[in-house]
Amino acid sequence: MTSKINKRALAQSAILLLAVFCSACGVYSFTGTSISPDIKTISIQNFENSSGEGPANLTQLVTNNFKNYYQRNTNLTILQREGDLQLEGQIISFTLTPAAVQREGNIDQATLNRLTLGVQIRFTNTKDPEQDFDQQFTITQDFPQDVDITRIPPATIDQLTERLVADVFNKTVANW
Repeated sequence: MTSKINKRALAQSAILLLAVFCSACGVYSFTGTSISPDIKTISIQNFENSSGEGPANLTQLVTNNFKNYYQRNTNLTILQREGDLQLEGQIISFTLTPAAVQREGNIDQATLNRLTLGVQIRFTNTKDPEQDFDQQFTITQDFPQDVDITRIPPATIDQLTERLVADVFNKTVANW
């Protein structure tokens, strides 16, 4: 019995030591990020809404979701400007288009509408400029045709934004 306990304790100690070693090196974390140990800060600028569409608080919602997501999933300190990593962008689309059309008599009618949220992201890594990019990210969600775009619940827009932020996060610090 004591032999089983000793083997189990040894195995648990080895796993704990391996976990401490992997996280201490600073290159891998259990959140899936691969941030160099010399990167300590990130600056995230306000996202301007150049689409001219969407709720009045869309700029604030997108900007806050980016800041919160990076804060939750990294140990980086968020600065106003000049972080080791720099993220800036603009909302380039917030559109509702027909996703499925059904013909009734001579009239085509949308049975499903698709909301598209797109952002243009400029990412700068001051420690490794080869990681820099300027790229568009887009996410969509379908709604029944009777949903009014001006009445989409804020929680739904928040969820859509969170998915978009996750895509950008994976490209910037998870290297996916």
